[in-house]
Amino acid sequence: MQYFKSISILIIIFSSLLFIISFDTENILRANKSRKKVLNDYAIKLKSCLDLDNKNKRRIYESLRLIKYCMKEFKIE
Repeated sequence: MQYFKSISILIIIFSSLLFIISFDTENILRANKSRKKVLNDYAIKLKSCLDLDNKNKRRIYESLRLIKYCMKEFKIE
């Protein structure tokens, strides 16, 4: 009887640990997904702001000013 009690306690402990680990993993994955979404949104906004089609017509200084403007406009640091 003592053997079954100890096995049941171990099963409860391991299942609790498994639940906690899976919950933490889900939170980490959700945070990574939201971080990727934010980065993709910034990339889309910057790409539209930088006007990459006309990059050959600009000088380096003008491109740097445009990059600074876009970063300031979208509050990217």
